[in-house]
Amino acid sequence: MVELRHFRAVVAIAEEGNLTRAAERLGIQQPPLTRMLRSCEEAMGVQLFERHAKGMRLTAAGRSMLKGAYDILDRVDETVEDVRRVVRGESGELSVGFTNSAMCHPSLPAVLGHFRESWPDVTLSLTEGNSSQLLGALRDDLVDVAFVRASIPDVSDVMVELILEEPMVVAVPRAHPLALNPPAEGLRLADLENEDFILYQSQYNNGLYKTIVDACLGAGFMPNIRQKGPQLMAALSLVAGGLGISVVPHSMQQHHAGQITYIPLSSRTALTAPVYLVYRSVRMTGAKLYFIHQARQMRTRQFGGTKAAS
Repeated sequence: MVELRHFRAVVAIAEEGNLTRAAERLGIQQPPLTRMLRSCEEAMGVQLFERHAKGMRLTAAGRSMLKGAYDILDRVDETVEDVRRVVRGESGELSVGFTNSAMCHPSLPAVLGHFRESWPDVTLSLTEGNSSQLLGALRDDLVDVAFVRASIPDVSDVMVELILEEPMVVAVPRAHPLALNPPAEGLRLADLENEDFILYQSQYNNGLYKTIVDACLGAGFMPNIRQKGPQLMAALSLVAGGLGISVVPHSMQQHHAGQITYIPLSSRTALTAPVYLVYRSVRMTGAKLYFIHQARQMRTRQFGGTKAAS
């Protein structure tokens, strides 16, 4: 059987033209190199070199072998370097998950664009889902990092970091009385007591659904929840259809702009929508670490400092 060491031996002998120098170059003694060459020639059934007084000279078969040896050894070196670059995170793939509403915030596409410019040899694979789906994808190693709206409960080796927060606004159908005469100072939650709410509920009870319900309770009423959607975009579609109102992140205002009016909440109503970065603390390649660093820059720009990861 012809092995990789035989190709290296043929290259060394051909380039040095002398068995002794070739053996020194390979870091072995001459007799083992002679035996290696003989076993290679016997395995192939050809003579690769002619022995003469001045050294070793390639035969026609040897010249063909040398050309192939160069190609094979180049491919081996390239493969080894490719593998090392993947391990260092300089190439390969980074899978990013996101909820639809999180990706609507302009800072998140900007992070993806900056990463692609900085790591052009790393392919970005994007996966959309809700928070529970993305947590499952993290556990199954189908995504490396994800942006979600709901803070995921404590899970072993899953890190959750608050990346940014944005104000929430009230989404009402275009023909709704509130849309025709919105208060200049913004809406109070108490103004919505008699409205039909359309909300979106995560599998977990710590997302925007709970935030909105708790805020309404704090304002003195239990919201009349007419419909629940699996995702925020579904809730907005129902608002556009006139089925009720909703409270959504500020960055969602471009959706259904012709059918929905978005009204700010009053300054006393401190309702915000967070975006969390979640990832597992395993296989922290260079690309993954850099992406997390870029995501954290959003937090630094908004909060002026670093909040600890959970």
